[in-house]
Amino acid sequence: MAEDTEDETREEGAEGEEGEEEAKKGGLKKMILFIGLPVILVILAGVAGALFFLGGGDEEVAAEGEYGEEHGEASADGHGEGYGTEATEEHLAELFRFEEPLIVDMSGPDNRSVLLEVQIALAYSDHDVAELLAREDVQILLRDEYVDFFRALRVEDIDGSTGSHRIRMELIRRTNLVLAPKTVDGVLLPSFVMQQ
Repeated sequence: MAEDTEDETREEGAEGEEGEEEAKKGGLKKMILFIGLPVILVILAGVAGALFFLGGGDEEVAAEGEYGEEHGEASADGHGEGYGTEATEEHLAELFRFEEPLIVDMSGPDNRSVLLEVQIALAYSDHDVAELLAREDVQILLRDEYVDFFRALRVEDIDGSTGSHRIRMELIRRTNLVLAPKTVDGVLLPSFVMQQ
């Protein structure tokens, strides 16, 4: 009988040792899972952040190289060798400026009348557009489009940089409709005055 109890304690001891070893292995797996995995994630996030913030230099270098070769490198006195050549003159837009400013009566707050005086200039790079803009009938059509647009606006529509951007985009759209199939590159508003 004594032998039976000794055998049982040996078996329980062996099972206990195996259980402790399994518990140690399970604890090691948990440590790896709870400590090692977040460390790996932090390292990967750091690498991704570094690539994101430091990876944009290639486009800048490519852009500098592209323009540096075309326009010439700047000399010590600050003047580039490539400036003044025909290549740079081709990229500059020409301006057409209406002789008289556009004066429009708009509806303001509380249905009060607001006068808007706008000087408009059109930027273009196509020489055929210059011929179109020189024609008086085209200028009358453009002014009519502009007046219709500004009369439909309210004072609230003009406020802020967003309003200014929308006005320019709509003026470009209306100008290109009149000049179709030719187009202008942009619309400039050198003078924009409201009187309430």
